[in-house]
Amino acid sequence: MTMPEWNDADLIEACLDGDEHAWRTLLERYNRLIYTIPLRMGFSKVVADEVFQEVCLILLEKLDTLRDRSRLSSWIMTVTRRTCIHRLRKKQPVQGIDIVKVSGPIESTPEDKLLHLEEKRRVQLAFERLSPRCQRLLRALFIEDPPLTYEIIAEELDMALGSIGPTRSRCLEKLRQQLIKLEQEAIEEGQA
Repeated sequence: MTMPEWNDADLIEACLDGDEHAWRTLLERYNRLIYTIPLRMGFSKVVADEVFQEVCLILLEKLDTLRDRSRLSSWIMTVTRRTCIHRLRKKQPVQGIDIVKVSGPIESTPEDKLLHLEEKRRVQLAFERLSPRCQRLLRALFIEDPPLTYEIIAEELDMALGSIGPTRSRCLEKLRQQLIKLEQEAIEEGQA
């Protein structure tokens, strides 16, 4: 069987049999997916490289524990997200969440599309957990088309003009915390 014809189950079997070419193929097939997750969670390229290495080690050590071999991409996404969450728990510095980036255009590969849809769903769930005031502010700043001016936002939300920026920062931090909380809940329920 040639490499392009390998489905995930066959690829896993070849990897478990010690086929180095199969390992390279597996990593080439899923490297973009693994890198995308930490980058979309706000980690730097350097940290994404470290996450990639950690995930590769986990794959090497735990690939034989995957029960449903047709769900390799989902399993890899879960392993990668858990690795990222572990880094967040260790309080390593990360950039803020870019709500526009998460709601940006869908990428071209099926893995990118699946990842985008999952992230969009998580952002929506996290957004719904915010206070109505934070929801209104973030909607006005990031979702309205065209975005509302600070003057209009201040008037509509009965806020001082100078408090919009700091309030926006606090609301984005609350959104980030809700995203982390959702991820932890999913891990605890075994649904991630």
